[in-house]
Amino acid sequence: MVFRTTTSAFRTLHLLLTGLLLASAAQAQYTTPNTGIAYTLTDLVAISGGVFTTTSGTSFLQHADFMLSEADTLFVDEDVTWAVADSATIGIAGCFVAFPPNQLNIVPAVAGMHHQGMRFEESASVYMVRTSIVEGGGIKCLTEDLVLSHCVVSGQVNNATSGAALELSRGKAIIDHVDFVANERAAISSASNAQAAPRITDCNFIGNSYSNTNRPQINLGPSGTDTTFIRRNTVIGDPAFTLAGGIAFSSLLGGEGHVVIDSNLVVDNRYGITVGGGNITSVISNNIITDNNTQGNPMQGGSGINLNGVSSNISMVSGNQLSGNLWGVTLQGAVMTNFGDTALATFNPGNNSFANNGNGGEIYALFNNTPNPVPAMNNCWDFLVPMTDSTEVAQVISDVADDASLGEVFFMPFSACDFTTEVEHTEAAATPLLIYPNPAHGPVTIESARPLERYALFNASGQLVRSGAWPAGRPLVLDQLDAGLYLLKVQGQGTEHGQRIVVQ
Repeated sequence: MVFRTTTSAFRTLHLLLTGLLLASAAQAQYTTPNTGIAYTLTDLVAISGGVFTTTSGTSFLQHADFMLSEADTLFVDEDVTWAVADSATIGIAGCFVAFPPNQLNIVPAVAGMHHQGMRFEESASVYMVRTSIVEGGGIKCLTEDLVLSHCVVSGQVNNATSGAALELSRGKAIIDHVDFVANERAAISSASNAQAAPRITDCNFIGNSYSNTNRPQINLGPSGTDTTFIRRNTVIGDPAFTLAGGIAFSSLLGGEGHVVIDSNLVVDNRYGITVGGGNITSVISNNIITDNNTQGNPMQGGSGINLNGVSSNISMVSGNQLSGNLWGVTLQGAVMTNFGDTALATFNPGNNSFANNGNGGEIYALFNNTPNPVPAMNNCWDFLVPMTDSTEVAQVISDVADDASLGEVFFMPFSACDFTTEVEHTEAAATPLLIYPNPAHGPVTIESARPLERYALFNASGQLVRSGAWPAGRPLVLDQLDAGLYLLKVQGQGTEHGQRIVVQ
């Protein structure tokens, strides 16, 4: 009798332990069945065996790895928080659509404990709008089918990716109105041995590459036969990260590359814009490139625009405004470039303007360190103190006159600086703000030359700190701010603008 009671108890205990082990195994990971079903996060709570749980209809917790299978769809159309455990990854092989009315927040389960990141497989189709991805392990994107719009990507570290918060492998990703803020490495990168041609427009890149390695905020490889577009973005560095550059495009391993870099604001990086390698065509136009001198070493950086590589690196450069860099423009290797030409077959309006680009007590507007001739006509060589004769212009240009091995820069005729730099809908030009003091030790005052409707202030982690209606007819005053880096976003008259504020 005692023996039977013990055996029964043992069997009951065995079944209980088995159930607990199965439950534990079920929580180790969850992959959807691959049967063509569309799921919501609420559905995943019901079917994932504990991998997803919820305490309310607006807050979900992912405890372990999750994979959306190739045939399945995950649809998020509500304002919810998706918290992810620090040991967990989000894998997408199917279709993922995030289209909340206001915001989907993908965050770590415990603040500061970064989750392992997101991975979009080759078969994935990803469309994410109004989504904030904070403190993760980066986004590894293997698919050609990616759209990110009106999103925030901040505080990403090196887990799912090795080089950037968003790492692209191929295709023509669409990335517009995305704020990349305070990520460990580059904000966006693509492989040097693959072909990716993203469209990056109207985005803000603020203080990325805080690991302070030699990685620009935008770091792209070859595009193949397609063209990469980098347009109307704000790229602002943190002077503390002295090795982080602004925008880089390169083709170093024999691939083909085409890029348009147009109407960007590039400020406070180690360098502004660089295009390197061979078999490249580039159009660099209408950018404002200012104070890219954070490292302070002219032998290792500081160019507003740097073009380097072989003779198949061919560029057309016009309408840019360069000031406060260690060098205005540097040309290296055997690159072929056109900075302004009156000849009909190779016409380029020029209209580049320069001021106070220099180092070691010398002004260097354009340094031609190649053996090739450079047409550079109809440019303004000092828009603060316009030059009146060719002798003055020659003093800010380095070419054959300084070293017989260098090619000549043909700068005649030059501009009297009576034109306005044509920055096509650059956010800074569309909504100019006067922010003072900046950096600040107390209250910050912001004035706008144009009527505005709303403002939002984000901290370096991409979290909303303050927002509201713009005060009619008077400046906006922000006080009681903790020390740190902030991004102010303003809206009005159909435009949106972002600008950095530093509180010390």
